[in-house]
Amino acid sequence: MPAAQLPAAAAIASLSPLIGARSSPVRFGALALFERLQSAEAEAGAAAASEEGAEEEGDADEPLPLRFLFGGAAQTVAGRRAAADGEAMVALDRLEELMGDAADAEARMLAWSAALALLAHARPTAAARVSAGWKHSGLPGFLNETLLPLLPLARPPPGSGAASLAAPTSLGESDPPPGAAEVAVAVFAALLSRVPALARHWYTSELSRAAHAAVARYTELHVTPALLRREAEAISAAPSSGDDFVVKASIGARSVTATYSYEGTYMQIVLRLDRAHPLRAVEVECTQRAGVSDARWRKWQRTISTMLLAQNGSLRDALALFKENVDRVFEGVEECPICYAIVHGTTRQLPKLSCRTCHNKFHAACLYKWFSSSQKSSCPLCQTAWG
Repeated sequence: MPAAQLPAAAAIASLSPLIGARSSPVRFGALALFERLQSAEAEAGAAAASEEGAEEEGDADEPLPLRFLFGGAAQTVAGRRAAADGEAMVALDRLEELMGDAADAEARMLAWSAALALLAHARPTAAARVSAGWKHSGLPGFLNETLLPLLPLARPPPGSGAASLAAPTSLGESDPPPGAAEVAVAVFAALLSRVPALARHWYTSELSRAAHAAVARYTELHVTPALLRREAEAISAAPSSGDDFVVKASIGARSVTATYSYEGTYMQIVLRLDRAHPLRAVEVECTQRAGVSDARWRKWQRTISTMLLAQNGSLRDALALFKENVDRVFEGVEECPICYAIVHGTTRQLPKLSCRTCHNKFHAACLYKWFSSSQKSSCPLCQTAWG
């Protein structure tokens, strides 16, 4: 293990259990140090992953435990990268226990905040697979049992809109200490920001009619405006992709406009965001285009709509992935017949596995999932035995 990772590994091993300590100041202090050191450790882990160049194998949607987020880059499924530190792995298992069944609401909320910090620094593949396990077994229970009863849905506290995106760690610096509702507000906003697809699934599938309306109104008034400002700032601060791809955001219109051009092809798409974004789906509209057929546009619209619905991440990330897909189209790469995308949304890989009979190429992750769900190893298109 690189020496640069040792301090963070040791810190995580000691700090994770302290998030469940009895003392509130100790909890917040442990969380703040946890996030700070994890950020530093993630940089070292990402560098190591870049040097190794390893790719994860297997089903890209199969859930993984929280320990796979450790090190930013995470260990590979095939075990080609050893666990950074055994004690840290045990500590992360303890953190996962706190997320599911902490002694009190504050400890459980801070444990989720720590997990979100790990998620933010992980490789997209590892982050997607860990968060997949939260979709049905972890996040709905936390939201329904702990967070929802504490959120001030009926009467938000003064200034809650301005404070909704405050990091839970910053609340520990306040005097007097924050109340449970303040922590709930910060953690709820962090969830909407970092795992919007999971939050949207919970909103559409897990809530009663009364709670559904109350959560939507609270989000519309006190979370969405702050999230839109953050998205707009991130888009403005992002390095330019050149004149071939220009992205602009309008907070007032709740929209993001992306203009793409390539050797005589021109297209302008607009993402229109709901008042309760990201709890409701983003509308994708093509306002101008030249040199793009209706059939091709419908495929691209389906691609970006699917990415925005299924992926956890920012609008800027989704648009960057969309641009990469369109770039590959003009380079002559064909889309995967299973997911209709060229660049896989989770693994970021191209379709490489080719059927010997029909010669169509598939993403490894899509093909693995197809074999698992259909319980047969034949080509999804021509039905010839794969091998």
